[in-house]
Amino acid sequence: MNRRVLLVLAMLGVLQSGAVHAAEVTLKDAWMRPAPAGAASARAYVDIVSDTALVLAGASTPMASKVEIVLVKRLGEPESEEVVPSLAVLAGATTRLAYLGDHLRVVGVTRDVANGDYVPLTLTFKDTAGRPVKATTNIVVRGALLPQHMAPESRDAPTLPVAPAPPPAVSDAPRM
Repeated sequence: MNRRVLLVLAMLGVLQSGAVHAAEVTLKDAWMRPAPAGAASARAYVDIVSDTALVLAGASTPMASKVEIVLVKRLGEPESEEVVPSLAVLAGATTRLAYLGDHLRVVGVTRDVANGDYVPLTLTFKDTAGRPVKATTNIVVRGALLPQHMAPESRDAPTLPVAPAPPPAVSDAPRM
């Protein structure tokens, strides 16, 4: 009888170990442009790779009041954007949340994020059984500097270089 009990327990252990496989999610190339505190929203981008099919069900960052998942129906057309509750992530493929395409909308920016800053981001997924899977990364802020982070003397400087004045015209006529 002890053998039967051990055999049943061993079989349960094998079955459970296969059922508890946690998805491996990799977040790559996360970035966003600088945004000042108080900005209504900013866009964040990230590449998602998972070894199993998942559904992106939410996102959060401490630098904003919320993060929305935005689906873009026509690339480069902001009026085609739609906030959606979830987004499918296919197994073994890269799901790209990218500039001009599907992206994350960071809503209610609570602090300045300037060029070179790192912003924590947590994505929450659901696996096929409905179990939550979380992945975290740091968003790299890159792009133009915010005016408040520029040197005071350059804040009001022209954005384009000023061309030097042309040299005076030289004439062959005799001087009088």
